[in-house]
Amino acid sequence: MNEMLHSVRITPPRSRPLGTRLPPTTTPLPWRAWQRGIAAPADALPRFAAALADTVGLPYVWLASSGRAALRLLLDTLTDQPHLAGRREVTLPGYTCPSVAKVVLDAGLTPRLVDVDPTTLNYDPAQLADAVTLRTLAVIGVHPFGLPVDLRAARQAAQAAGALLIEDAAQSLGARTGGQMVGALGDAAIYSLGPGKPLALGGGGVLSTRAEWLAAAVAARAAMLAAPQGVGVAWTWARMGIFALAFQPRLWWLAAQLGAQRVGDQEASWGYAMTGLSAAQAAVGLALLPQLAAINEARRARGERLNAVLASIPGLTLPTTTAPAAQPIYLRLPLLTATAAQADALARALGAAGLGRMYRRTLAEFFPQLAAGDLSGSLRVARTLCTLPTHHHVTDADLAQMPQWVAAALAESAAV
Repeated sequence: MNEMLHSVRITPPRSRPLGTRLPPTTTPLPWRAWQRGIAAPADALPRFAAALADTVGLPYVWLASSGRAALRLLLDTLTDQPHLAGRREVTLPGYTCPSVAKVVLDAGLTPRLVDVDPTTLNYDPAQLADAVTLRTLAVIGVHPFGLPVDLRAARQAAQAAGALLIEDAAQSLGARTGGQMVGALGDAAIYSLGPGKPLALGGGGVLSTRAEWLAAAVAARAAMLAAPQGVGVAWTWARMGIFALAFQPRLWWLAAQLGAQRVGDQEASWGYAMTGLSAAQAAVGLALLPQLAAINEARRARGERLNAVLASIPGLTLPTTTAPAAQPIYLRLPLLTATAAQADALARALGAAGLGRMYRRTLAEFFPQLAAGDLSGSLRVARTLCTLPTHHHVTDADLAQMPQWVAAALAESAAV
């Protein structure tokens, strides 16, 4: 097979109409659902919060303008608690969204970086045990790409040190482990409603917990979140439609030319406002939330179909989870090549097929001021991670051909 593939020349995908290009991720926004934001009912925000609480299985929910704002709200609340005084470190994976580390720094706290295992995208357990100490305020466990990771060791380390476990489920709303939604194992959970997320409202974040003491403390601080007003409300509603259009295959090529796929790597995109979600977004969210399970199930089916074929291609690592009874949603399907050159070859060959390159640096590279030990696993992920799309624009023909293009690109790269 390898000898045959060495002779294959990579050609752009031909199964899609001329001028189309798959985005790495996107979420359906039906016209009728978007219209709900035009005249949002007065009770849209509390109704949406209650509906989200039912969905994630956590009784206390607050809505913010972004996942970053939700995380900042949580960290500021924790630093105010007398029983957590003196704890100034937050444990983070060495590879994750850089904006998470920025929020930690903005809160006046120190990120403590721990390496990740490339085969699971989860914390290296040995490093984690050493990193969590009496100085630790919280351990943030990240569920990347809709893949629920096993956070039992992180929870045990946090509890032993008197710290909290925060689940970063920004990319994984609806994924399950142990019979529960991700977010239920931790002391608190953060979800994102930003573009391309499982429930996409053009922006927005969710903070949730079941701990009554934490809920009481968050409620007092959350009351200070500024409510969107006037033009701001109209913009949050319009932005949903703009992103929905930009993520259409016939328009994504233009968004890609403008650098949309590289936004996460740019510090200019890491900012956030400490404001609440708009009623317009909440009204659209109420219309979309009942469809979340079906959308996620369709993603999961596409991801499993791709995984089954990709597993036979030599040189690929397909991260998996050791979490009990895990049900991924595969917001994006992650895969690791053997070398950075192979990842670059894939990016060149499959750009039109929606192949994505995520953050190309570790957190230690984004933030050189942070002390870090061995981050070799994180470095490998940063250099070799690619993702394949699983969203509703992906056709059966795409699913059949993407593994062939991956295999051919890898073989051609090896032959060079």
